[in-house]
Amino acid sequence: MKRCISCIIPETFPGARINSAGVCSICTRFNEQNGIIPSLEKLRTKLNGIIDKNKGKNPKYDALIAYSGGKDSTFLIYTLKVKYNLNILAFTFDNSFISEHTFSNIKSVLNKLDVDHIIFKPRYGLITKIFAASADDPIYPVSLLKFGSSVCISCIRMVNNLSLKTAIEKNIPMVMLGNSPGQIIQSENELIYQDNKIPYELKKNLFKPLSDKIGSEIHDYFLLSKDQYKIKPFPYTLNPFPIIGYDEKKIYQTIAKLGWQKPDDVDPNSTNCRLNSFGIIKHKEKLNFHPYDYEMSMLVRLGIISREEALKRVEDPEGRVPGIASKVEKKLFN
Repeated sequence: MKRCISCIIPETFPGARINSAGVCSICTRFNEQNGIIPSLEKLRTKLNGIIDKNKGKNPKYDALIAYSGGKDSTFLIYTLKVKYNLNILAFTFDNSFISEHTFSNIKSVLNKLDVDHIIFKPRYGLITKIFAASADDPIYPVSLLKFGSSVCISCIRMVNNLSLKTAIEKNIPMVMLGNSPGQIIQSENELIYQDNKIPYELKKNLFKPLSDKIGSEIHDYFLLSKDQYKIKPFPYTLNPFPIIGYDEKKIYQTIAKLGWQKPDDVDPNSTNCRLNSFGIIKHKEKLNFHPYDYEMSMLVRLGIISREEALKRVEDPEGRVPGIASKVEKKLFN
């Protein structure tokens, strides 16, 4: 497969073109725009202002953090607890495919940092239907699938929505997400936003193919109620990493001191979840490109990882654990 010589975007990536010099149109546009976040100082000021304004507003928690147990959300909890001195509630969405070692990491980290923790686990029968339908049918438009597998899109949407729902129920003013700079898709509005700004019917329509196949009960996991979207003040959703800085080497060094160790039963693109490998393989079968092509390419452009490291992550979907995807598939479809 022909790939961009600057990043790793393949010729099969939707909307990307590779010129005669071997450079993709995404890299060309990135260079012309002088990076993805031109107003970084302005965003940093805005982020700090929101944190300062909302710190102490809730007598118990300043922020809820969506905590997967992976390296990024672990470092985010450390940063917000130690550097920003926030009172935190960690929220873990157990999708039934999290590595057992991840739960050991979660316990070790949260004990060290002395953080309250909630685990939400949907019933197994429903969650497997959601993931099986997401993998098997064209649930989402290609405009979204450029940035992740359909399985992961469903999972991440449930994480974000249920984190926000819990924050609303507990009057927590901020929800923090541990997305890497490579996961920022189009604009600065993905870094700091309020989810009620997007029309309810528009959001509901995005998940209509899934609800048509499984039933309207999925709405409780993918959407807030109409009344919840009207709550004032509405919590902020924040993606701090692209603003405060992201250094993989520093992340691994820091979280190792908290007792975090990388699981040995996940693919090279995940540090917590066994479902990811299955989503990757299904995505490649249907769309002929890797769901992490965009994210890894952006990390290369930002100088966070080398092109060689990015290639290594997308060329071996199962890493050290052959058969992981087929084992997940059996659990979903049997």
